Order: sequence, then structure tokens, then C-alpha cells
Amino acid sequence: MRDLIGLITTIGLADVLDIVAVAALFFFIFSLLRGTRSSVALRGMITLLLISFFIYFIARIVGLSAVEMIFENIWIVVVLVFIFVFQNEFKKALTDVGQLRIFRALFTQSGAYVDELIRAVQVMSTRHVGALIVLERRNSLRPYIETGIAIDAIVSTELVRTIFTPYSPTHDGAVIISGDRLVSAHCILPLAEALDISKDLGTRHRAAIGLSEETDALVIVVSEETGTISLALNGALHRPLKPEELKKRLEAELDLAEVKSEEDDVESVD
Repeated sequence: MRDLIGLITTIGLADVLDIVAVAALFFFIFSLLRGTRSSVALRGMITLLLISFFIYFIARIVGLSAVEMIFENIWIVVVLVFIFVFQNEFKKALTDVGQLRIFRALFTQSGAYVDELIRAVQVMSTRHVGALIVLERRNSLRPYIETGIAIDAIVSTELVRTIFTPYSPTHDGAVIISGDRLVSAHCILPLAEALDISKDLGTRHRAAIGLSEETDALVIVVSEETGTISLALNGALHRPLKPEELKKRLEAELDLAEVKSEEDDVESVD
């Protein structure tokens, strides 16, 4: 008892800060993995780690030097396995950090993928091909990404047009773009519940408004009936937009640097 009291009295400010830092680190890791499919694997790893510590202390008490030596350094293996098993979650976390406004100001992104999107949107608008395109910003869209088909590819005009080709397995639902990569297609979005929305708007437009109400995402909609281009932002639907207007809005909202190209305007489509 006296030893415990003596230990408590010797705890200084540096020790408290050390404990808080470690607790914050583990809280960040657990919050990152909570609600994902990896949460089950996390519980298994924690159980394995606790068992390893238990074996280590038993071996130390009994005097099993070889077992003690093995389990004394088991944490190295656990860290390596942890990074390997949860590499996708850590990659997503780093992507979320990189999308913070302060880092976007320091490391300006290229707007090349926006040009690819605009070309695809213009073609689909001309040919009355319906489309629903989501651009992730600071709010994570992981719950909606997981409802679709994983792709993780560079954004290109051809890819976007192929996904929304009528009668293709992926033409229904939304595509989600994170950073400059198209991460998922055929995603399900929440529908807006407001009663004052025009009855002329279909499911795509209601889904775009619904997601923009819940997150800070930008949602592009191409109407299948009229070919009208719309942009949902902060619960409001801006329409109709020309391709040039849409490009300017996207670059402004995403803080993208203007990409110098030989043609300033969007290419005309036959």
C-alpha cells in the first residue's frame, strides 16, 4: 500500500501528459476502426495481445526465460500485423487528413480530374444519359462508399461515361470521388425528405440534395429526361448549369489550382 501511495505521489506533469497522449492515440485508432468490418479483427487482435501479456507475466514469475524472451518482444510482431491488417483504414485516415483545408492550401491539388469530369458531364448531358457524381470533401463518405462497388481508379472521361452507360450494372446509383480517384460506383445515397421540393425532380436529384444536407459533399446531377446539369451544395440545388459554370463552381469549392491547357473552354461535343 505504501509503495502504491509513493508511486502516486511521484507522478509529475510529464507523466500525466504521457498518459493523455497514449490514451488519445488509442482513442483515435479505435474511433477510426469503429463501425467498419475491421472492428471484428481489432477485437481479435486486442484479445491476442492480452493473452500474450498474460503469458509473458506468467513466464516471468515461473522463470521460463525462453518464453519470457519471446513474448517480451511480441509487440513488434503485433505492430506489423496491425499495420498490415488495417492498411486500408490508415490509408483512408491519411486521405481525410490531407483533405483538411489547411493542407489543401499548402499542397494545392491539380484540377485535371475536374476537366475529365466536365467532359464526361457534357457528353452525358448532350445524349440525355442520367448521372449522379459525388465529390467528397472534409466529411467522410465511408458509409456511402461501402454501399457500392469498389473501384479505386483514376478519374477519366471514359470511365465515368462507361459507368453510367444505360443498362450497365452500375448506371443506377452514384459514383463517389475521393481526392482525385473514383473510389466506388453504384452507391446508395439518402433521399431528401423536404416536402417543398419540386415534383419535377426525380430520384437522382432528391438523392443529391439529401446527401448535401447531411455532408459537405458536392453532388453533380445529369437529368436523364432533359439533360440538365445541376449541382447540389449545402442542401440547395443549383440548376441549370452550363459546363463552364459547373467547372468554375467546382474549382472554387474544392480550392483547386487552375490547370493550364491549350483550350480554355470545354471541348464541344457533336
